[in-house]
Amino acid sequence: MDPFPLSSELGATLGRIRGLTLTQETAQHAVDLLAQVAQETTPNAVGAGVSLIHDAERTSVGATDALVRTADDLQYSLGEGPCLTAWSTRSPVTVEDTASDSRFPAWNVAADAAGIRACFSVPLMRGRDAIGAMKVYSTTPAAFDESDRTRLRSLSVAASALLGHVQTTDTSTRISRELRESLRSRDLVGIAKGIIMQREGLTEAEALASLTARARSTGIPFRRLTAEIVNGHGTSEGSDA
Repeated sequence: MDPFPLSSELGATLGRIRGLTLTQETAQHAVDLLAQVAQETTPNAVGAGVSLIHDAERTSVGATDALVRTADDLQYSLGEGPCLTAWSTRSPVTVEDTASDSRFPAWNVAADAAGIRACFSVPLMRGRDAIGAMKVYSTTPAAFDESDRTRLRSLSVAASALLGHVQTTDTSTRISRELRESLRSRDLVGIAKGIIMQREGLTEAEALASLTARARSTGIPFRRLTAEIVNGHGTSEGSDA
């Protein structure tokens, strides 16, 4: 018998979400709840997340903790990673070990530096359209077995049915804000990497790993850290890192 039955957690979550008008605020509540269920039903997951995606930009994001937010932010800042690929290919993606996986070189280096070693991501489908991705992360390589993957795929079907309406709701204001923030985040990461490369004599991959490790050790969110470096703050710490 499965010690982590899907039905009870999912049933409780569906009950909490049903009847909500999926406005900006309640859509965020919905993805947060679904991220929690994904973690609770995956024994080896240290965290989980749910992203609604439109034209490769996030419109709503649910994450169980800061590590998940960092891993997800890196994917959108770098433009690569298992969740973006699951969304774009409409197929599940497994990363057994970020230290050896070769498909997402920049993201793998940064995720490994942040402590992420494994990921399983599934697309959220609305008919034939992918509306986002659901993912679980682990700090242990090869953490997810077939039962974990089957369980998350089952959860993603119910999640897709719930969240599909969000993509047809009038969320243009939120999408525009997220788009501006995402584009600014990408710019800041690239500029911050260049500053670190020049200042510390590092390669691009080494500079990204240094930024990620610094965000993790200081507890400063990745976006804020890159903004501070670009704006001339935190330089004295960086030179000693």
